[in-house]
Amino acid sequence: MKKSLYSVLIGLLLFFSATLSLHAENNDAYRYKWVGTFVKGTPYSEQTIASAMMWEGFADVIKRRWGEGYLLTELKYGNGKWVGVFSKGSKWKHQAYDMSERWESMSEAIEKRWAQGYYLVAIEHGLSEWVAFFAKNTGYTNQAFERQKKLAKFQERIVKRWKQGFEIVDIEYGEGHWLAVFAKGVHQGHHALSVRSNWKRFRGVIHKQWDQGYQITHIAFGVGKWIGAFADDTGYPAQGFEAEPTLSEFGVVMRKRWEDGFALVNMAEGW
Repeated sequence: MKKSLYSVLIGLLLFFSATLSLHAENNDAYRYKWVGTFVKGTPYSEQTIASAMMWEGFADVIKRRWGEGYLLTELKYGNGKWVGVFSKGSKWKHQAYDMSERWESMSEAIEKRWAQGYYLVAIEHGLSEWVAFFAKNTGYTNQAFERQKKLAKFQERIVKRWKQGFEIVDIEYGEGHWLAVFAKGVHQGHHALSVRSNWKRFRGVIHKQWDQGYQITHIAFGVGKWIGAFADDTGYPAQGFEAEPTLSEFGVVMRKRWEDGFALVNMAEGW
């Protein structure tokens, strides 16, 4: 009797385990993923992606790529890795970066770089560090940032900046706050902003925005929320996105997209 009951319990356990696994497999909201936005119409002549687990190793990658004529055009930290997208053909010049453990110090570093004629082009929070990349000759004429703890307030600030003529350069979540970096000097037309609690729903939002004539300008993830910014005058003749569970698989689709004439302009990672 005990053996029979044991067999039944094991069978039920295997059944529920298989059911949960199948559910997770069929619902990508449960799976970690790297997400990339790809477009046609960029000035990039070449792109590559590189990663390292520790910043020291990634700093060596940056130095080497700079020596080869690349500039870092996108930075992410996820799944234990620093990840950079390096591009040739950008009009940016004289790239530099700063690191800080606290936002207060980073905001001061940003102000100093602005005073030196640099503009912020990418910012990321990972391993309790803020990393900000700057460049000259960006085409920007002014820059600002907004940082809010509440997502609803953060969305309000984004809309306010849009009304002032700013465009989003980057969105990041760190130290319990949402951060958006803005710039003037570019114009992307009318805007839209969407937030969803899982990737499947957010993916549906992307297609709806495309149907209405909008394109992705930025995607980010933080505290269980996907946030996307869209505009109807990006200048890109075509756009697509990819989501892959590992960086190696993402690299494969990135190369395929490149062969089809698409460049990577935005990366995000989340669940």
